[in-house]
Amino acid sequence: MQKIYFISGTMCTVDLWQFVFPKLENMLPIHIDITPANSFDEINDLIQSHIEEPATIVGFSLGGFSAMNFAVHHPKKVKRLIIVAANTSGLSDSEIQLRKNTFDFLEKHTYKGISQTRIQQFLHPDNYHNTEIVSIIKKMDADLGKEVLIRQLKATSVRINISEEVLKLNIPILFIAAENDALVNPKKVKEFAYQTRKGKHITIKNSGHMIPLEKHKELASILNLTIN
Repeated sequence: MQKIYFISGTMCTVDLWQFVFPKLENMLPIHIDITPANSFDEINDLIQSHIEEPATIVGFSLGGFSAMNFAVHHPKKVKRLIIVAANTSGLSDSEIQLRKNTFDFLEKHTYKGISQTRIQQFLHPDNYHNTEIVSIIKKMDADLGKEVLIRQLKATSVRINISEEVLKLNIPILFIAAENDALVNPKKVKEFAYQTRKGKHITIKNSGHMIPLEKHKELASILNLTIN
């Protein structure tokens, strides 16, 4: 049974994968918690301290960017990347501004948890009122809390564009995007995938950004077919 390493996104815990892990075949999923990190260099150190190389790494959102960034710095330590709902160009201007506003607010006010409006930005409209998914997002946010949110916003909001470096990687990379992702443009992800040396691309329909929660059956099936 091979070890597969999973990295979650901003304000996400291992709970993100709770529907995916039980469906995996012939794999031992190992979650790498990057929430203690204060920079991408520290994230690289955390990943390196957990993996047995060469590793297969599955990264979601920030975790996907972090996985690619790690591979760029340590190409011989990565066998395969599976990137879920993430790109190489960092955050959009609107997302960066939103995070700055959030950070400024948090420094002066009590954090009362992620808002319903913010949650809906991550989801397909069909899931706006999916109480199970919404409760998981709220729980992950509450479990990590204000201190981790501030640390992650500081550490990861300024992301350099690593597109050129990723294009030089000579390892299989599977990009999984959501058709209705409001944060990561699926068309741009597809275009980028075709430029990579060994990249492939899959678009999942009727899903927002939170693919591991919204389309866990499809994601687990893709992982089983890709890795086994």
